[in-house]
Amino acid sequence: MSRTSISKARSRVLRRVRIHSAENSDSPSLQEAASYLSVLFPRVEFAVTGAPFRSLSRANRRSIASSFASARVKNPDERSQSYEPLYGEVEYELRVIEGDARAGGVVYDGRRLAQILQSVLGHASLEECHIVATDRLVSTFSDDDLRHHLRTVVFGFPSVISIPGIVEAPARPREYWVKRKVLEASGTSQIELERLKAEFKGRFLDFEDPLIFEVLKGLALQCVMYHLTLEPFCDNKDCRLFNAHWQEDLIRSQIDKGSLCNRHTKLVRSLGRSPTIRWMDR
Repeated sequence: MSRTSISKARSRVLRRVRIHSAENSDSPSLQEAASYLSVLFPRVEFAVTGAPFRSLSRANRRSIASSFASARVKNPDERSQSYEPLYGEVEYELRVIEGDARAGGVVYDGRRLAQILQSVLGHASLEECHIVATDRLVSTFSDDDLRHHLRTVVFGFPSVISIPGIVEAPARPREYWVKRKVLEASGTSQIELERLKAEFKGRFLDFEDPLIFEVLKGLALQCVMYHLTLEPFCDNKDCRLFNAHWQEDLIRSQIDKGSLCNRHTKLVRSLGRSPTIRWMDR
């Protein structure tokens, strides 16, 4: 076999997965995700590392902060969000990167965010899969209704998992929003809103819910499946690869069931024995 053939054969095998911690979140939950994946893919090395900006110089961190600020989604009806960021926006992003502020209340273009992260990680080998957890809300533009929509995960090289997106992206039950609008119209209090949440307990996830970290396992698995097959989803609601648009479907697929359908059980078992990147043969 020639050196070129050997190199090509090696590049078709996934050997390492790096899961990068979010800016302000702790990593134990990501360690659990890495342990879960290592059982499914015993021939792949899994590791959790810190947020990918900590080792950058101050000048480079400021440059990345400027890129983050310009990736904000200010008009959800526009595909491209192109504008010069304000000084205060850049300073805020820099504080988040350096751990002096918490990300929140801002939506970022997920595709642009992935491009920024790719420039920071600088990886070029398909032997290594990068999954970046973020405390930022991310969206992508949909050609179905020509609007940006919040996402739990944006697949690519690297893939990006939005931790707050687990709460905000899949929709809560319709009945919840109907009742909430009635309460808000009558000038509701925070106590009444909390009572409403209690009424729907178990039907959607909220911030600080420890079950979010169980969902992280399934989203990380979807990222690995994208890297290996470019097909991270399943149409079976009882499968952990189901693309849930509703909170109740997310809870069902990731928590109540928390397993794979028969077809994907066989596929993951096969990939576990031989983690080859199958889309390269297409």
